[in-house]
Amino acid sequence: MAETQIHTQELIDLFNDLLQEFMLARQLHKQFGSPHEGYAMILEELDELWLEVKKRKAERSPERMRKEAIQVAAMAMRLIFDLGY
Repeated sequence: MAETQIHTQELIDLFNDLLQEFMLARQLHKQFGSPHEGYAMILEELDELWLEVKKRKAERSPERMRKEAIQVAAMAMRLIFDLGY
């Protein structure tokens, strides 16, 4: 498999998008009340990502996959922050 170089600006953009999603989720929704709730939210976002991933290549949206993957990561961050892990 060929390695791809990760450019610093791409990483910065990704982390900014992740932080924005994380902050939006914290503004719109109450703090997770338990690890089970956090897991359920991660799973919900993961299911949405899976719906996009399993589409035929011609119907799949890289932008939608990126958005859903960022939401998965944001929910994982919320679990860490909301429950003190």
